[in-house]
Amino acid sequence: MTRMLLLLLLLLPGLSQGLKLPSYIKACSQHDPNINACAKKHGIEAIPHFLNGDPKYKVPSLLPLRVDKLSVTHEKSNLGLSSLVVTDAVISGIENVQLEDIRIDLSKRHIEIDLFFPSIEIDMKYNIEGKALILPITGSGPGNMSLKNVTTGVDFDFKLVWDNTTGLDHAIPQHPVFKFDAGRIFVHLENLFNGDKFLGEAMNAFLNENWKELRREFGPALKEAISHIFLRIISNIFALVPYKDAFLESYTSS
Repeated sequence: MTRMLLLLLLLLPGLSQGLKLPSYIKACSQHDPNINACAKKHGIEAIPHFLNGDPKYKVPSLLPLRVDKLSVTHEKSNLGLSSLVVTDAVISGIENVQLEDIRIDLSKRHIEIDLFFPSIEIDMKYNIEGKALILPITGSGPGNMSLKNVTTGVDFDFKLVWDNTTGLDHAIPQHPVFKFDAGRIFVHLENLFNGDKFLGEAMNAFLNENWKELRREFGPALKEAISHIFLRIISNIFALVPYKDAFLESYTSS
């Protein structure tokens, strides 16, 4: 599924509803010279409300965040992992998200959002295949991954789409670019090598010693899973709320 197909599926059903912004989101003016500071302040205030979800605005609950599947394959993995498939992942720590910055350029129709997570925990089921030196890597079962000091976010353009039903413009995100980095990753996989304790402990130690390579190889899949959720929230709000209500045309300096 491509990013744009996902966005279209999320956006199209809501375009004709013309809802007002949720009461917990305060709009900023298009003409506010400090629009970035305004958006950041109001964004920080709104985050706790988003975490529990809002069905009216098609915002899913993020406590916890559930991801059905993450899959990574490599022909030339520095870790020797040819395949790592994670299923039934439960991601916690989302509730501690910090909105670091928002940069809005309405003239260029461009928005950038930076987020920070002190810690993210992933409880999961896994299946791993590969080869380290001469030893085949095999295993499946429960596992845990802990990510510390995670920075992520999304940059996107948007276009205005006229809705004939409401007679109003709505903003639709375009060309999203996701960002992701983790300051440290810890991993523990149970039942490696069919439950061989000695080999399993050695493999877990190897993965943790080489966490930077694990971040490089597994990070992109995790980045898209987390970033898509936040982009989905933004997309749904924009789709349901007319542009003039999301960014007010009037401005009064305080």
